[in-house]
Amino acid sequence: MGRAPENMENPGAEGSRRALSQSHGHASNAPAARPNTWQHRAKVRASVLWIELDSVCPKEKEDDCSDGVKRSEQRDGARRLLVRAEKLINSAGSRQRRLWERIHSWWNGELYEGTLKSLHEAEVLIVGLYEPNRALRHARSVLAMAKPICRGDSRVAQVEQLLGPSRETPTPKDLPAALAELLGAAYAVEEERGVRSRNFRNRLIRAGLVLTILLGVVVGVAFAVDGSIPVCDVIGERQTTNCIGSDAPSGQDTGIVMLLGMLGAGLPMIARLQRMGGSWNPYSLPFWQEMIKLPTGALTAVVGLVLVDTDWLPFARPADGWREVIAYAIAFGVGQLAFTHALDKRTEKLLAADPDVDEAEQLENVPSKKADR
Repeated sequence: MGRAPENMENPGAEGSRRALSQSHGHASNAPAARPNTWQHRAKVRASVLWIELDSVCPKEKEDDCSDGVKRSEQRDGARRLLVRAEKLINSAGSRQRRLWERIHSWWNGELYEGTLKSLHEAEVLIVGLYEPNRALRHARSVLAMAKPICRGDSRVAQVEQLLGPSRETPTPKDLPAALAELLGAAYAVEEERGVRSRNFRNRLIRAGLVLTILLGVVVGVAFAVDGSIPVCDVIGERQTTNCIGSDAPSGQDTGIVMLLGMLGAGLPMIARLQRMGGSWNPYSLPFWQEMIKLPTGALTAVVGLVLVDTDWLPFARPADGWREVIAYAIAFGVGQLAFTHALDKRTEKLLAADPDVDEAEQLENVPSKKADR
């Protein structure tokens, strides 16, 4: 991974960084067999931040303290955070990690979220080291990111006030510190939205597992007791059956109905994938959003066929044959959209670039955002 060389004024920085890297954790630097997208993004971002850190004024030219804070300690803190981020990236890409460690990290987002937090905090410290004129050039991009997610935050108004109405006014010396505070608040909101996205993905996975177990129990009961799950029946005066196997509904009939229900649930997924935005999500939330529809479609197909020609579905006449059973199963599988509509709405909010009004109000409780309000 490319990185800008250390400043000549600080010849021991590379050795210090190497020592920090060796003392932090036990991750291997071996590349992953299949590198993850977020690791590439994080490596590039870390490289950019190293360049940013090395390009700010050297220690010999900066005051030791500014507003009661040692700038040299800010610089060293940013270095430590970047080293930590690189160690986490290398740990995620190591081939020596055990399977259960990979699953644990994937489930709780330990490595990804730790890397992101380290990079964000390092950038906040680096922005605080900027000269006022450099902070002025950076301020517009920070405001563009922070305004939609930090609505009503006093730190947005503070930065806008420091920018002043005219470019001719001298740049305030307080701008770098104010910009760093606003950037930290904006990143806190982004991180909270990421945590919510991961938690929602985990809930979808748990719900999918519960539905799959329930479907397995239903199939088991259908195989154990013929006719217990009446997805098909004996019809007409001639006492003909619309079941595929025997005169009574069997486990085979129930299993096929579930597969047809999954087929029906999968059909709308093609259209949804075409309409889905191209935004990248580290937790593959759109994938799990669609996967939950498959067991739901299987369940709605079975339940729908059981309720055909009952008081619950009086408008649905009994199937005249197995082909109509197939049609019903597919139709009820598509009908799962009515039950997963709320999940789709929630997913769209989490995937949106900016939070809506309701979510923005909830995000006001993020700890680092509550300060100085």
